[in-house]
Amino acid sequence: MQTYFRPNVASRMRVLTVAMLLSIFLLFESAGSMRSQTSNAPVPQPSEIRIDVSRVKHTMAGGAGASWHAMGPTAYWYEELGGRDNRNSRGSGWGGNPPLEYQEAWNDLEHHFRWLGLDFVRVEIDMRMYEPERGKFDWDNTQMQTLYRILDACQKNNADVFFTQMWADVEWNAFAGIGRLRSAPKSVEDFAQGLATLMDHLTNTKHYTCIRWLCISNEPGAQWSWWQDADGKPLSIMPALRAVRAELDKRGLAIGLSGPDWSSMGQDSPDFDFNDKTVAAFDAHNYAYFPNTNLQKLWADKAHARGLPFFQSEFGDWAGDNPFSNRTSSTPKSYSNQLVNAEKVIQGMNVGVDGFNRWSFTNRGDLDGEWQLVRTFDTNSWQYFKRVVPEPVPYYSYGILTRFLAKHSAVLESETANTDLATAALLSSKGNLTVYILNKSDADANIDLVFTNLKSSRTLYKYQVTESAISDAHFEMNPLRQFEVTPREPSTKDKLPPTSITVYSTYRLMHSDPGISSD
Repeated sequence: MQTYFRPNVASRMRVLTVAMLLSIFLLFESAGSMRSQTSNAPVPQPSEIRIDVSRVKHTMAGGAGASWHAMGPTAYWYEELGGRDNRNSRGSGWGGNPPLEYQEAWNDLEHHFRWLGLDFVRVEIDMRMYEPERGKFDWDNTQMQTLYRILDACQKNNADVFFTQMWADVEWNAFAGIGRLRSAPKSVEDFAQGLATLMDHLTNTKHYTCIRWLCISNEPGAQWSWWQDADGKPLSIMPALRAVRAELDKRGLAIGLSGPDWSSMGQDSPDFDFNDKTVAAFDAHNYAYFPNTNLQKLWADKAHARGLPFFQSEFGDWAGDNPFSNRTSSTPKSYSNQLVNAEKVIQGMNVGVDGFNRWSFTNRGDLDGEWQLVRTFDTNSWQYFKRVVPEPVPYYSYGILTRFLAKHSAVLESETANTDLATAALLSSKGNLTVYILNKSDADANIDLVFTNLKSSRTLYKYQVTESAISDAHFEMNPLRQFEVTPREPSTKDKLPPTSITVYSTYRLMHSDPGISSD
C-alpha cells in the first residue's frame, strides 16, 4: 500500500505543477496581448488652464465677506404679518451673536473673522435699534453696543462695510394695517433724517471710516417684502433714496447709496430707476441652485455701463435640487451647497461682480436654515455657546475663497476648455497672484496650469478642500505643495480630486495665519 501510494501522489503533483505553469504562461500571454492592443490608445491629455497675467478683465470695487447682523436676540411679536410666523418673521437676520458679556466668545468671533479674511461685510441693523420713537435716539443699548463691536472688527481688519438697514420695525413711522415690520415709512422725510442721523453718529462721533456703502432696505419690491404700502403692495424706494441722499449731503457724508437689493437677480420691478444718479452702486441677491452666471453678467454690465459697481449683496444656496445634491444631504451648510456657492463666486468674478456677501457669518441656525459659518448658538439647549468654533464644512469651503482674496483685486483673463472646471485668477494691487479652480466632476482632473506674459518667477502654494478633508476634525489649511513658474517655464502640472476647490497662490499662509483682507 505504501509503495503504491507514493508514486501516485508524485504523479499527481507533477500533473498539477505542469497545469499551474501553463495557466501562468497563458495569463501573461493574455496580459501581453491586452497591452499590445491598448498600447496605441490615446492617453487623456491634461486640461489646459491659461492665465494671462497682463490682461485685466476688471478691478473689483469690493471683495468677499459675509453678513454680520447686529439685531437680537429678542423675538418680537408682530401683528398683521400677512402669513408669516413671528418666530422667523425676520428670517435669520437676528439673534446670531453671543451676549456682550461672553468676552471669550467675542474674542473667538474676531479670530474667525480675521482667519477668514472677510473684507466686504454686510453689517445689518434696523431702525428700532437706534430710533425707537420719532426723534428720540438711543446710542447705548445692547444692540447698538453689538453694532459697535462688529464695526470695530471691520475697522481693525480693514474690511469695507456694506451697511444695510434691513427694515424699520418702528410703530411711529408705519402705515396702519400692514404692520411695522413690513411697512415702508409713512414719512419718508422722518425716515431719511433718522437714517442720516445714525450715519452721522457712526462716522463723525464714533469715527468709523469703514462704512463705504449704504443700503436703505432689505429686499424691497416684492409682494411679501419689507417696503409695503398700507394695502400690502410694494412701494418704490426711489423717493426714500433721494431723501436719504439729500440728508447725507447736508451732513457732508460721502457714503454711496446702493440698490435695489432685490431678493433675486431675476426680479423685475418698475419701481426702481436704474438711471437715477442718486444710486452709486447696484446690488441684488442670488439664492439660485446654480451659479446664475448670465444674470450676474447682465447686472454687472448694466452697472459698469454707468461706471458703478455691482455687488452680490447676499448669496447662498437653499436646500434643494442643485447639481451636487446627490452627494450629500442638501442643506445650506452641506458640502454640495458650498460647491454651488464657490462657483457663484468664481464665475461671478469672471463676469464682473465687484463684491460677494455670503449669508451669513453668525446665525442661530434654527430659524430659516443653517447658514452660519461659525457656531454661536446651541439649537438643542437654546443657549449661546461661551466659545465659538467653526461650522467646518461652510467655514473651510468658503474660507479657501476668502483667505486669499484681497479686496479691490484685479480679475485676470483666464480660460479652459474643460466645462467640468471653473477657474478665476486675481492679482492684488501689490502683485500677489491667486488662482481658483473648482473641479465639479466626480473624476480626477489632470491640469496643465499655464501663465502667459509672466515677467518674473513666482512661487505658488497649493491649498485644497474636499468633503472628506474638511470632515476630519484635525483639518488644517496649510500649503500642500509649492510650484515654481518662470518666464522660461511658465507652466506646471497637477491633479485635482473630484468635487474639490483648489487654490494656487503666491500668499504663503499657514493655518495659524490670518487671511488676507487688503494688499
